[in-house]
Amino acid sequence: MNFLLYLIGMFLTLAVNSAHAEFSETEEHRIEQIIQRYLNQNPDFLYDLILNYSKKKTEEAEKTAVSLTYDIEGDGKFGNSDASFIIYEYSDYNCGYCKRLFKTLQKLVAEDSDVLIVIKEFPILAKSSVLAAKAALAAEEQDKFLEYHFALMNSVGSITNDSVRMIANTLDLDMNQFNAAISSDRLDRILRRNINAGRAIGIEGTPALLIGDRIIPGAISLEEIKAIIHSERNKN
Repeated sequence: MNFLLYLIGMFLTLAVNSAHAEFSETEEHRIEQIIQRYLNQNPDFLYDLILNYSKKKTEEAEKTAVSLTYDIEGDGKFGNSDASFIIYEYSDYNCGYCKRLFKTLQKLVAEDSDVLIVIKEFPILAKSSVLAAKAALAAEEQDKFLEYHFALMNSVGSITNDSVRMIANTLDLDMNQFNAAISSDRLDRILRRNINAGRAIGIEGTPALLIGDRIIPGAISLEEIKAIIHSERNKN
């Protein structure tokens, strides 16, 4: 089989770069006959070859998609900023399950000092989700993300222009800077990056966690998160 793979490789090289052919026309014809005879006698070989190639390309695409999540410039975070273990959460402030999961993640970072939570703003549920996400990112620029995130996750009622600015005032944010940030293109770019990254790894709803190389949908329990973290840590 290795010899066949060698012949196939050489033949493909000739097909792509015929100007530098190393075989004569007769030799090329003979190689074609050998390959054709082998494939006729072993039809499963070509199927396995295509299947393995497709699997490899799928795995490469998945790794590339996951790596998009690792771009965290501008994202809000809480926990230990120097932690060796990072959990990425795709979240929407209009998501009730996200609010439930936030309480779980608070307990997690309180009990595990080597965990950092990165919030990937994923505002897909309503127009006000975009407003809330931009407000949280604007608070991040003033080092008040966790406080702002906490306020939004514990809020009731509709998210409005007045409500996001009321929270900002309560936290003593610089309102000129806050308002300018919400209107800026840079926050839109962060949201587009996060939405594109989430969709690339197959996230369709919130909340969703990326823990190690595992994508976990839904508001799972603290015990389940700890078990996954333990499993991922033991891989190294």
